[in-house]
Amino acid sequence: MNQEELNNKLLEIKDKLTAVEQPADNRIYLACEAENAYAVNKFLFEDVPLRFVIATGIDSDDCFEVLYHYAYDETGCMITLKVFIRDRENPTIESIAPFLPGAEWIEREIHDILGIEFKNHPDMRRLILADDWPEGVYPLRKDAKGPAERPDGEPSTRPTIQTQSPARRTVPLAKPVIAVGPFHPLQEEMEFFQLTVDGEIVTDIDMRISYNHRGIEKISESLQFDQVAFLVSRVCGICSASHPLAYVQAVEELAGVKPPERALYVRTIINELERIHSHILWVGLAGHFIGYDTVFMWAWKYREPVLDLLEEITGNRNNYGNVKVGGCREDIPNELKPKILKEMDKLEKKMDMLTKAVLDDPVLHARLKGVGVLSKEDAIKYAVTGPTARGSGVAIDVRRDDPYALYGDLDWNVISQPQGDVFAKAVVRLLEVFESIKMIRQAVKRIPDGPIAVEVKEIPPGEGVGHVEAPRGETFHYVRSDGGNRPVRHKIRAPSFVNVPSFRASCIGEHIADVTITLAAVDPCYSCTERLAVVDQHSNVIHDYEALLRLSRDKTAQIRKELGTQGIKMEDL
Repeated sequence: MNQEELNNKLLEIKDKLTAVEQPADNRIYLACEAENAYAVNKFLFEDVPLRFVIATGIDSDDCFEVLYHYAYDETGCMITLKVFIRDRENPTIESIAPFLPGAEWIEREIHDILGIEFKNHPDMRRLILADDWPEGVYPLRKDAKGPAERPDGEPSTRPTIQTQSPARRTVPLAKPVIAVGPFHPLQEEMEFFQLTVDGEIVTDIDMRISYNHRGIEKISESLQFDQVAFLVSRVCGICSASHPLAYVQAVEELAGVKPPERALYVRTIINELERIHSHILWVGLAGHFIGYDTVFMWAWKYREPVLDLLEEITGNRNNYGNVKVGGCREDIPNELKPKILKEMDKLEKKMDMLTKAVLDDPVLHARLKGVGVLSKEDAIKYAVTGPTARGSGVAIDVRRDDPYALYGDLDWNVISQPQGDVFAKAVVRLLEVFESIKMIRQAVKRIPDGPIAVEVKEIPPGEGVGHVEAPRGETFHYVRSDGGNRPVRHKIRAPSFVNVPSFRASCIGEHIADVTITLAAVDPCYSCTERLAVVDQHSNVIHDYEALLRLSRDKTAQIRKELGTQGIKMEDL
């Protein structure tokens, strides 16, 4: 279906819409009242069908808005449905989570920060705010005060992760429980995974996030547009090029700003260097979790020259601070181009050896194939993105589907695998490294002379969307301006926010020994902290983190013994 056919398809619901705007070929804004939101969303997701990206809650003073963002990847078009909730005293809207599980978390988040009630939501527990945060205090409302201390009020009596929502529970809570987190080496942000087990089999999984909520969206409203790029680079150290780029592209869209051509080359090179170092980091850690520390050490050794290049270009190995509205802050010196090409040649040879060693190893085939399967249907319902989606046969990639920077002019391929297991996700990441090397070579050889930025004096009223293919998947930023020097609303959706909930589809029914690598397979944000315990119904600690890691490694050793091989040898590398 092309863009014209998409537009005609949307006419089928024109009687439920109050407005339709198309400011650009690849941007459509629809509007409707709250009573029609469920029907319109169901039509967009199931009948068109569109890919659900995220929703944004906004306090517009005279009403509340919920913006549902969808992508039509065949044409690269982003469709936003604006729903107006006029009753400020009792803001209510029908939940779309019953037919779209990928919306469960964002509706819980919007309720926490704005107080909008989502009728018939299956699990309206806290997500962003603490479980004992007082009811009726919503921090993102325009009239909310910024207390230095917890606001007064009666603590919430809603179910918590310890009691679990009856609507979400699938087995009796009296079963033994494995508590993974909130502080755990697999997560950069603190997240809590509660695994209910029957013997060695996981029978249920529950999740809780935001133990260290930094309030970046709220802070963004207090910063000038140019300052926000530095703020969002701190969302994730490994994606510290992706988030600022998505943000500035959203601002450039609403301001009608076009960066110079050389800036687009610089942005592309930096983002692909970041993808390489992120994917190699993941390969090393994945090897560590299943007992292949040789892979861990060699992968991280190969990653170091990539970080060195990023430091030479931007001054930093992480949190580069290079992108800004209108272009880039630092250029790539022409004298550095031969070194970049030389390092790509070296890296390609090393990654070729490592990839063959990993993908040809019979132990890894037996250990990872068929483990943690996320079906294509579940990948769509949970709105997953990046290698998590592509490893389940959902071949989406913003770089191709809605080209930005230089990607539309480069020769490269989208890598996907249909199996949906941990092995497929490993294949996708390893092969994507070679595509990134290919793109960097092209960009370095063709980079033109010229400026790297244009002057941007003011940002007019309006709204813009920026989405970028980060290493973990699509990073999404929505920015609204009232003509001042600060955003009035800035919504951020990192890929892990939609990838993590898919554990309900990929972990239930798996062995405990497989859960660690299944969790790692979506590459959630990592943490330096390491605490984990397994607790039974009598609150006795029966496992710690090292014991769970040992279960995974013991399974690898057992498979190796059954296959009669010692796995990867040093000379193979």
